[in-house]
Amino acid sequence: MCGIFCVLNSFCNNCDNLISQLKFESNVKRRGPDSFDFRVTSTEESSLALAASVLWLQGASPTTQPLEDTDSIFCYNGDIFWGFDPNVQKTEGDTKLFHTLLKQEIALNSFIDLGKIHGPYAFIFYDKNNKKLYFGRDMFGRRSLLLGQNKEKDTLVLTSVAKRQSEFRFIEVPSVGVFCFDIQERKFNIEFWQHKNKNFYSKLKELEVFLDTEIQTPSHISESELLTHNFEDNSNLILLKSLTENVRPGDVNTDSDGVFETLLNSYTWVHNINNLKNFLEKAVYSRIFSQPEYCKDCVANRLKCKHATTGILFSGGVDCAILAALCHKYVDKSKPIDLLNVSFDEANNYQSPDRVTGLETYKELKACYPNRSWNFVQINVSKETLNEEREKHIADLIYPLNTILDDSLGCALWFASKGTGETYTSPARILIVGMGADELFGGYHRHRMGFMRYSWQGLQELLDEDWMNLPYRNLGRDDRVVSDHGRQLRTPYLDEKVVEFVNSLECWEKSYPSCRLPLGVGEKILLRSLAYQLGLKNAAVLKKRALQFGSRIANPKENAHEVSPRLVF
Repeated sequence: MCGIFCVLNSFCNNCDNLISQLKFESNVKRRGPDSFDFRVTSTEESSLALAASVLWLQGASPTTQPLEDTDSIFCYNGDIFWGFDPNVQKTEGDTKLFHTLLKQEIALNSFIDLGKIHGPYAFIFYDKNNKKLYFGRDMFGRRSLLLGQNKEKDTLVLTSVAKRQSEFRFIEVPSVGVFCFDIQERKFNIEFWQHKNKNFYSKLKELEVFLDTEIQTPSHISESELLTHNFEDNSNLILLKSLTENVRPGDVNTDSDGVFETLLNSYTWVHNINNLKNFLEKAVYSRIFSQPEYCKDCVANRLKCKHATTGILFSGGVDCAILAALCHKYVDKSKPIDLLNVSFDEANNYQSPDRVTGLETYKELKACYPNRSWNFVQINVSKETLNEEREKHIADLIYPLNTILDDSLGCALWFASKGTGETYTSPARILIVGMGADELFGGYHRHRMGFMRYSWQGLQELLDEDWMNLPYRNLGRDDRVVSDHGRQLRTPYLDEKVVEFVNSLECWEKSYPSCRLPLGVGEKILLRSLAYQLGLKNAAVLKKRALQFGSRIANPKENAHEVSPRLVF
């Protein structure tokens, strides 16, 4: 994890102090506490400064950035988990390997293809010879990258994180491809590597409006269409229908244990569970195995320790319960795993719904895995502290997003990932989170409503829509607020191979949000089946609760999609 930054202007020959002038330096540094450096260069047309801070999480030693050679300057914020030789990556880390791959792709003078590597990333690459600036994010948008310009439009800024200020406006770089700015020609174009999203053109248009310029696209790109679905019965749908054929709608007395026991006796259903478990295990393993064996307190002196190096943002729900169980398999048995649970319910002594379910699932984990040390970290946030930190700092991290929902989720994640409990602060350097599970497995209330109104077609359309919107809704924001603590967000459900498998299933093999099944059973039914198989029988049937309501940070009377007055500069 790193903080990356670039400023390009056309009005001076020396911009080495622009980073501090723009007041971004402190926020960029907070993302990467292990090193910070910058490079300055100029052409006949412009001056260019690049800077990066580094959180060392791959390789035998940190790779200081910006990475420079005779041909290029490179800033990289990411984590590659598949696509390079793992033995080489274990030694060198992924920064140098990604840099080499990008140079090779650019040298081919063709479309840049980064689809062969898996993992979250954002990067800035300056081609010295051709005076071109390349930048982009992975296609799921798991790492933040903002593009800004001043009112005079003579200065461009690329940065992991910005501040609310009047001189510059910012937009999140769309996760649609690799962009290129030709410094000599003052033109943008997009080097396209993979396109499976109908939002491509709308997001590109937003960027063109923001920059007030046209962005050239490869001529072979055409509008994509959603996959069509026949919704023909298969053995799993027949099985699910048989479970509910004698159940009246709204009957809350359905035996959930009986449902899952029946499913676990079906070969075709268990086959999907085992495949999902296999892909998730590999995703969790790769995200734990790659990190150095040092916590935040011991990394500076390279002291191997027995402190927690892995934490989980933990509400107690099925998504994070499964991740905790899988983390147990791969985290060093001599180290604890931190379960970070945040509550804003001050009036009720911080006994928010997520605190209650978190404690319940914590007890279940201890019963299932008694030889593991689990630290349940109770993070209690008063209204005064919330208001102070939001105004002083968090609102800038949420920017350029600005809705009430962004406010609630951004603040909740910032405090949760800070990891400061009543008597203990987590020293973990990576945080495992369940983001993407609801979009993949149909966990939202609207999925149930869509199914009730339009059957499988309605459910499938909502799943498609949620998945296509995911890169633009919250992942960049979440990266900004969590990384502010010098920790890295890792999202196993958004592993490319997990996504590919889950999206290959029929919608009813992921979610069966029938009114003939109680809440906490049908939605995300495949994921809940996995939890039940793992022995997490209580967590398997916990109802879905959004973080903003489970932690009690949100006011249910506010419209989540309106602009938050608390985020306005």
